[in-house]
Amino acid sequence: MDILFDTDILSTFAKADMIKLLEELYSGDNLYITPAIIEELKVPKEFGYNFPDLILNSEKFNIISLNETELKEFKVKLLKQDKLHKGEIEALIICKNRRYTFSSRDSCALKFAQSEGVTVISLHSILKALWYFKILPKQEVRNLINAMEKEDNLIIKNKEVIFEED
Repeated sequence: MDILFDTDILSTFAKADMIKLLEELYSGDNLYITPAIIEELKVPKEFGYNFPDLILNSEKFNIISLNETELKEFKVKLLKQDKLHKGEIEALIICKNRRYTFSSRDSCALKFAQSEGVTVISLHSILKALWYFKILPKQEVRNLINAMEKEDNLIIKNKEVIFEED
């Protein structure tokens, strides 16, 4: 599977010092980030934060760029779309045209991706997969959620869904 990750979900894992979990969970897949996402990751570095280094130094995340056709679409969507960031638009165009999966924790970006016919992976799905595929026990996933909420100053809603048995 080819998965393109958005800045927000990578930052959440990096701030909790757990990029290695994404690398392990998706060890057999191709993982990508775009140049715009790299630009977004460089901003916190300018303010002295080191968490982006965990992503930028990872050998698992490959950089993928828009081709000429996608660049034309990007320019049009960038002018029309006011709810998504540059990195999300770039990522979604690549995912749509190349049939890649898009991963984000931004509900707006995920909904837009689905409306464009793009397969998505949410933060909840990743957290569930971590215990489901026995990478972490459920309690460690709970600890990870607590660390993410603390380190990224966020609230993960509907946590109970993550621990539902199928």
